Amino acid sequence: MTKEDYKRFLYIATFRKNKYTIPILGLISFVGSVIIAFNSGNFSFIGFIVGWPLLFGLTIMVIMFKIERKNTQRIKTDKTGTFDSIYILEFYDDKILMENDFLKSKGQIMYNQFYFLMESKEYFIFYLTGNQASLIRKKDINNLAEFKEFILGKFKGKYKMI
Repeated sequence: MTKEDYKRFLYIATFRKNKYTIPILGLISFVGSVIIAFNSGNFSFIGFIVGWPLLFGLTIMVIMFKIERKNTQRIKTDKTGTFDSIYILEFYDDKILMENDFLKSKGQIMYNQFYFLMESKEYFIFYLTGNQASLIRKKDINNLAEFKEFILGKFKGKYKMI
């Protein structure tokens, strides 16, 4: 995973993991604009019309700022060379074997230990917990159709396309 992949993952996890995120942000900004429109005692339709998109945009910008800050902090604190190091994954019927020569690490995880699998346009995102994930870039998979068919069979009831 490159630094750019990590950044994209943060945006996906923030805005697309839950389909209700954007509508909830819209609702919160709607309520805020109604409160602002009633602030003077009378309802200001212009204040509402201007306030809602401004509050929504401000909310999105604050979240994006936090994502960028988290990304920068993670990159600065990466002392192990996690980014740009190559992981070799081998998929078996009951488990995944992982190996990283640079980090001199090996491990395995059973499919039933995964929390969830999400698929985006560019990635398969394997959630180990609700907040801990690992991703595989689709461009790194030799036979994408075959892999997708195999992996979806392992994650029945724990898969979501975003």
